[in-house]
Amino acid sequence: MDATTALGQTNDVMSSVIAQLTPNHREQSTPCTEWNVHQVIEHVCQGSHMVAGALQQQAPAEGEAPDLLANGPADGWANAHAALAASATPENLSEIRELPGLGAMPGEVAMSVIVADAVTHAWDVAKGTGVTIEIPEDLAAWALTTWQQVVPAEGRGGGFAEVVPVGDDASAVDRLVGWTGRQP
Repeated sequence: MDATTALGQTNDVMSSVIAQLTPNHREQSTPCTEWNVHQVIEHVCQGSHMVAGALQQQAPAEGEAPDLLANGPADGWANAHAALAASATPENLSEIRELPGLGAMPGEVAMSVIVADAVTHAWDVAKGTGVTIEIPEDLAAWALTTWQQVVPAEGRGGGFAEVVPVGDDASAVDRLVGWTGRQP
């Protein structure tokens, strides 16, 4: 699976999770302990716009970041997904791009990381709110491989807790969740 295919599947997953949310879910806790539901979705949307801009070689906007969820999480995610999809050209994905705070990397890697982040955080939102989530096994396996390539198993930082061990026979979703430091 490539990042563009994964983005399409991730859009389905994230859109489904968001469609089940109510205003009462906004402040609920998530397994991503530093953020509530609103903050997790805002993070995913901000990161998506940042990567989309970097892929298109656009300088980040100056000043305070806009409230991407002002019109609700569904609109915020739809706009973030559209920006990523529009930036996912073969040229942008094959070239080295500069990401604010992260440095230079191939566009495909940047896209892969933000898509794997969205898959992981869709799980966080679903787990925190109790809404239904269905992550395809091939998407979960792809996201797991992406994280394994960029986040070490030991000596973690940057918001990643230690790996939570799961059995060898665990689903790809549970292996993804465990690798990202969450309890399946």
